[in-house]
Amino acid sequence: MSFAATLQRKLRPFMRPIVRWLLYYFYETSYTMGSGGQLVLGKKVAVANTLFNLSSGSIHIGDYTIFGQNVMLLTGRHNFVDGRRAGLDDVINGPAWGGGDSEVPPSGFDIVIGSGTWIASGAVVIGGVTIGDNVIVAANAVVTRSVPDYAIVGGVPARVIGDTRHTA
Repeated sequence: MSFAATLQRKLRPFMRPIVRWLLYYFYETSYTMGSGGQLVLGKKVAVANTLFNLSSGSIHIGDYTIFGQNVMLLTGRHNFVDGRRAGLDDVINGPAWGGGDSEVPPSGFDIVIGSGTWIASGAVVIGGVTIGDNVIVAANAVVTRSVPDYAIVGGVPARVIGDTRHTA
């Protein structure tokens, strides 16, 4: 047995847990921001590195739903009044960067995702949307309207392009 093979065999038990932790951290670490709502995950939900924005609502995800890489669920909204951000005066005249509740409503834009759904990599789901059970959301789709059960949606904005009951 060569020196390299021997070294590899001896290092493997030590390196495997480190590599497994790094992979878990980079591929299974989600990020939650905002405090307007709550995040509710069902059984065996795989979130990968999904961004959950709870600024303007709650997010409820059904059992056995999976997410690809870089999915964003965005409840956050910015109100505009007479063509301007509602809280812009507070930003200009004070130390704040955001306009508080006058600009970002704390609720009303919930996202609900059913069970057995797959949200593919790079998809964006906008607040106020319900996605049914057993749905496929294609990669890089932007979901701006509710989606019925068993639909396959894709595009910007996402539209129904198929049915999960009729796939090979």
